[in-house]
Amino acid sequence: MPGFEPAPCPKLPGAEELAKASCGYLVVPEDRSQPNGRTIRLMVAKYPALSPQQRPDPVVYLAGGPGDIAPLEINGLVAADYIRDRDIYVVSQRGTMFADPALTCAAADAFARELLSLRFYSKATKRAHLAATEACHRELAATGAKLSAYNSTESAADFADLRKVLGFTKWNIYGTSYGSYLAQTLMRDHPEGIRSVVLDSVLPTTYNVAENWQNARDGFDNIFQACAAEPACNAAHPHLEQTFTGLVNRLEALPLTATVKDLATGEDIKVVIDGGALVDWLRNQTYAVRMLQAAPNRIDGLAAGRPDAIQAIALDRVSRAPPPGPDVPALGYGLSYGVSCRESYPFATPEDLAAAGRKAFPDYPASIQREGIGGWAYFNEDCREVWKVPAAPKAMHQPVVSSIPTLLISGSFDTLTSLSGAEAAAAKLSNATIIGIPGVGHAVSPASSCAQAVVVSFLADPAAPDTSCVGALKPPSFTSVGSP
Repeated sequence: MPGFEPAPCPKLPGAEELAKASCGYLVVPEDRSQPNGRTIRLMVAKYPALSPQQRPDPVVYLAGGPGDIAPLEINGLVAADYIRDRDIYVVSQRGTMFADPALTCAAADAFARELLSLRFYSKATKRAHLAATEACHRELAATGAKLSAYNSTESAADFADLRKVLGFTKWNIYGTSYGSYLAQTLMRDHPEGIRSVVLDSVLPTTYNVAENWQNARDGFDNIFQACAAEPACNAAHPHLEQTFTGLVNRLEALPLTATVKDLATGEDIKVVIDGGALVDWLRNQTYAVRMLQAAPNRIDGLAAGRPDAIQAIALDRVSRAPPPGPDVPALGYGLSYGVSCRESYPFATPEDLAAAGRKAFPDYPASIQREGIGGWAYFNEDCREVWKVPAAPKAMHQPVVSSIPTLLISGSFDTLTSLSGAEAAAAKLSNATIIGIPGVGHAVSPASSCAQAVVVSFLADPAAPDTSCVGALKPPSFTSVGSP
């Protein structure tokens, strides 16, 4: 039977918001087809309501990834402080950091570091990538974990058990990115007790890995078009899309190498910037509005060979691949591969992936088009040759049918998920409201006061959210448009 064990909150740099919480562990079966088998423990943090008018139905937050560290993801939402009248519960999903077992992989993190000095797409890079995936699989399998049990179906059941263990009749679900996909799985498999659902940066259940290409295309187009529509940005950075496409082709043929000082270690590190790395860099600017605002200046600076732009791009890449260590935040690869190889990979062949790359970016080199974009490079090979978990039932890939009130939020500069994904998720939701926030990337609500206001009104009355602030919104101005 599931249970709950109170415990002190863990400490980790970057998760300082945990100081505001009280913690414990949800204890559940690892594999519910074997209820008397091994159990696992999932860290649960409760952030108390700050308003004296506290509501009885809390908000439970579902983090992204899959495999991200929930307390780090929740930081923006907690810091923005727009959900004041409800307790917020955050769960480290099975296999992630702070859960037991934490299915993290030093070999995979070390490869991300190694990749900085390699061509983004090459036969040598593919071999090194697959070797790291194989080492990760061996390491996790040796722990005794049943890797096929780390998936969205089991995770959704974990959250359903949490509601029962904590004794809530009703609660509200808030999922970001992959967390929005998991939230839809929860709506389908365990709708009991769900009062309302907020889906931020929506990943529909119909999603497959090939769609990442079109998601990137939509985000890139919106960024380039917003610069063209802003007189100062357009004057400083005319033909921005053509400049970027030209850079992708030029650097894929003749890569640039920069040496920068790693802020984490103080050591010099070599960074290769080729076409694939540049595409990955622009995708990753989606995580902060200030980075998106600076992107046109960085792109034109790179085209002009400006040292400040080259250094900024190289440092950004280094910051996303810290050296592995016991106190360094790490992805829960057991969940990441378990979910993706079961629920995304089986629905997109390598041919589908290449066709999607050609369709989304017909002017990019074939070396980029034929593989997964950015962090999804060699994903099909990971699943087919290494992880080999059974495919999810086809029914899991269908839109969720539900009448639960649902608010879906999309950012126009999001390069990872898109408005079309939100529309696909809402196709069978009879009480759905979709809002698009211009000029914001991935994880919209913490970065948009309008989105926050809509969330507040939605939680107050899910049947009638006030979306009036959305219509007047415009993207924020691009920064540093005229000078280095």
